Amino acid sequence: MHPISKEKKFIYDIFIIISIIASIAITYISISRGIYDVFPYFYLIPVVLIAFTRPKISIFVTVFVAWLYIGLVYSLGLPDTGIFARATVWFFIFVSIGVLISTYSREYRKEGERSCGSFFNSQAGAFGYDRETLQIKDPNRKFSQFIGYDCAVLLAKTLPEIITDTAEREVFLANVRDTRRVGDIEVQFTCADGTKRWALVSATDCAEPAILCTAVDITDQKQAQDALSLANRKLNLLNSVTRHDILNQLTALIGYLELSKDEIKDPRLLTYVTKEETAANAIRSQILFTRDYQNIGVHSPQWHSIAETVSLAVATLDIHHIRLTVNLTAVEVYADPLLEKVFYNMIENSLRHGEHVSEIEIHSEPAGDGIDIIISDNGTGIPPDAKEKIFRREYFKNTGFGLFLTREILAITGL
Repeated sequence: MHPISKEKKFIYDIFIIISIIASIAITYISISRGIYDVFPYFYLIPVVLIAFTRPKISIFVTVFVAWLYIGLVYSLGLPDTGIFARATVWFFIFVSIGVLISTYSREYRKEGERSCGSFFNSQAGAFGYDRETLQIKDPNRKFSQFIGYDCAVLLAKTLPEIITDTAEREVFLANVRDTRRVGDIEVQFTCADGTKRWALVSATDCAEPAILCTAVDITDQKQAQDALSLANRKLNLLNSVTRHDILNQLTALIGYLELSKDEIKDPRLLTYVTKEETAANAIRSQILFTRDYQNIGVHSPQWHSIAETVSLAVATLDIHHIRLTVNLTAVEVYADPLLEKVFYNMIENSLRHGEHVSEIEIHSEPAGDGIDIIISDNGTGIPPDAKEKIFRREYFKNTGFGLFLTREILAITGL
């Protein structure tokens, strides 16, 4: 509820005075012509207006109007006890109505002032706009500071003048029309100096002409996010180029080591070359791991068909001597795009460390509100004390990257 302005109070006061004068005139005319039943109702008009617009003094003014009424009846009316009794009853009715309405009006106004205070003094920007004309209404001080306009100037603006991107504005308006309550939409505002600032906007359609909105400035966060994204792109590009060059040099080094093994006859030197080749291959594996690890979380998670993902992972492995059984329900999981790498690493781990693996089974089982996806083989198995350790980088037999990478990929979406 907005406070009544001085201009409106002045207009109300004029109506109150006119209604009192009109009531007196109607009272005089009615009593003069012997009409005693209708004219008391006219006094309700000034009583209600006074109680609503001037709650602090309404009781005194209402009592004055009531006394004015009863005085007129007593002075103009015939010596009829019935008329005087009805006038006395109306006197108490006027006073009671005035007290009730003024009490309600004071409480209503206090609540309105608290709401207005919260609205206009909020640390979040707040404003409204007309549903039909899109005219800006009731901007608070924070929103005016955010957008760089004085409140008076902002009241002359429309929504298209501060949200200048047509597509973005139409999406925002469509969301408000469709859902009537919108939370946390990123909107770009055009400020008074022509700059663009981002805000997180929530809007509520309260079935009034104006849609109420709040706006929280997120420009700094957006700029930091954009700068971070740009820095990440540059770092990823640098990593990719550097990794590519190192792998080229490692390929050449490993090739020359192979040639050296063919030329060297000294067993001791041949041992050294073999160890050098092993070290070079380990470096190559580590470089390839950085490529996979760099890609974790780069792209948004998506829904994957488990059966299709397993098929893609198996296609890149040599399992012609393995009997693979896949018994999965038609289910999809929400995971990082590198989910295929999870199944590849798990199956490859069985082949590498299972020693005599001839069967691998992948199946699903209900588990509460979800499912468990289980990969098992008939190999040597994993010692109980190692079941957690094998997913840590520091515990490995080969490179230690595969299962560590697997857990990291699944952790993106809490799997």
